[in-house]
Parts: sequence; C-alpha cells; structure tokens
Amino acid sequence: MKFYDIDGDGNISYEEFLSGLREELTERRLSMVQKAFASLDRDGSGQLTKSDIYGIYDVSMNPEFLEGKKTRDEILDAFL
Repeated sequence: MKFYDIDGDGNISYEEFLSGLREELTERRLSMVQKAFASLDRDGSGQLTKSDIYGIYDVSMNPEFLEGKKTRDEILDAFL
C-alpha cells in the first residue's frame, strides 16, 4: 500500500497505481529521455511550449491541412 500511495492519503488513485506499475528508468534510458526532451525544448526553458512544438511538428502532409479543412494552427492546437 505504501509503495502505491504516493501522497500518503490512504488511497491509491489511478495515477498512483500507474506510477507504481512503471519500472524505474535505467541511467541509459533516462539519458535518452533527457536528450529527447532537450531536442524538443527548443528555447531551453525546461518546459515544452507551443512555440517549441511549432518549430518541430510539420503539418504539411496532414489530410485536413491538404484539403484546406484546417489551418496549421488548428492542427497544432488539436495535437497539443
């Protein structure tokens, strides 16, 4: 119970349960995750922002963009 009850409230939430099921990352995997995050975090703020994603996510082949149904911003907003 203590392992899963992260906030110590005597209950196990869905998020706490999922967290308990995940394995700890090895140093190698953690390094890969950190590198992937850093490549997405274009401004180095430590947070992924809409502007970070705008610089990376190419909507040009999205069917709704190609058909003129949605703008680039609409597709990116839906993605986020």
